[in-house]
Amino acid sequence: MQSSSRSQANAIGRDVQNVVSEAQDLLKTVKDEGASKMDEMKSKVGAQYDAAREKFGEIQTTVQDGAKYAMTTTDEYVRSNPWRAVGIAAGVGALIGFLAATSRR
Repeated sequence: MQSSSRSQANAIGRDVQNVVSEAQDLLKTVKDEGASKMDEMKSKVGAQYDAAREKFGEIQTTVQDGAKYAMTTTDEYVRSNPWRAVGIAAGVGALIGFLAATSRR
């Protein structure tokens, strides 16, 4: 009976050892595949980052060009119509002052 329980204990020990070995092999496999997946994700994210950065640069250039055009057009208008520009500025200032005064009440 004692030899039977020893053999069962040895068998359980071997089974546990086999499970541990298989778990270690599984972890190594996951680690290796995880590294390749991580590299794949890094390259995807890097490509998306580069594309977004390029698009942002294009948008920035477009906005700068639009602002320069608006500034040039406004400057030309003010130089050709100085008194009209002063009247518009005074009207806008009065409107803002009126709105500010009524919102305090």
